Amino acid sequence: MTDKELINTISILREYIQKERLIKSEAKLDAFFVNAIEIACCLTELGITQKREISIEEKYWFEGSYHMNFWDSNIEEEYYTPLCREVEKREWFKSN
Repeated sequence: MTDKELINTISILREYIQKERLIKSEAKLDAFFVNAIEIACCLTELGITQKREISIEEKYWFEGSYHMNFWDSNIEEEYYTPLCREVEKREWFKSN
């Protein structure tokens, strides 16, 4: 995936996040996943623009959860997981 494709993925995920926030779901599970996606997008963007590595503690936001599949599998499968795999492929996670 190129930087441009990764930025496009981030843009699509952010549009989704904005839409979900406008719905203002009261479900805490929904809020958690929306926030997890946003944090992963922000950290990825910092990797692209600032060449910033992702700390061990921050890696959590790229791990997702099997629950996410039941929440919105299209977003998870088509955008969030590819974003996470690309960050992993680029080796942006600090080793220690």
